[in-house]
Amino acid sequence: MSKSHEDPRSRILLDDSPDEIRLKIKAALTDSTTGVSYDPVERPGVSNLLTLVAYMDERQRSVEQIASECRALSLRAFKEQVAETIIKGMANIKSKYDYFMDTSQRQYLQDVAALGRGKARLKADETMRQLAQDDPISTLWMIRTGFRTIAGFVASFIL
Repeated sequence: MSKSHEDPRSRILLDDSPDEIRLKIKAALTDSTTGVSYDPVERPGVSNLLTLVAYMDERQRSVEQIASECRALSLRAFKEQVAETIIKGMANIKSKYDYFMDTSQRQYLQDVAALGRGKARLKADETMRQLAQDDPISTLWMIRTGFRTIAGFVASFIL
């Protein structure tokens, strides 16, 4: 599982159905070694799945404890257990996600975003004031070239 990989099957999304989660876990890249063990170097795929289970585990077991308890499982049985653990662990998160994505709650999300923008603007203005005191020539150049904030200045180099 990888949030940065371009394949949509490489990650579990908040709006994935239980069946989609099962399919994604079933397709997760593992190895041909028998059993389950935690070894990020030799068994990165299995270790990644163990880590996911540990994050969602109700009993808050360590990765090593889970690996020990699952060591005799086939990878197929282990993946089924991983999928069910994730589905169960995400149920509350998914419920809240669905609630806020409901059209009646859109205004709340827009209000939170506006509040965040306001706080970010205050912080950016504070940074610009500090920069103006520390380096007035750079600040003057940024203002003359249209950069009102440090974020805009930095973004111009990234984009």
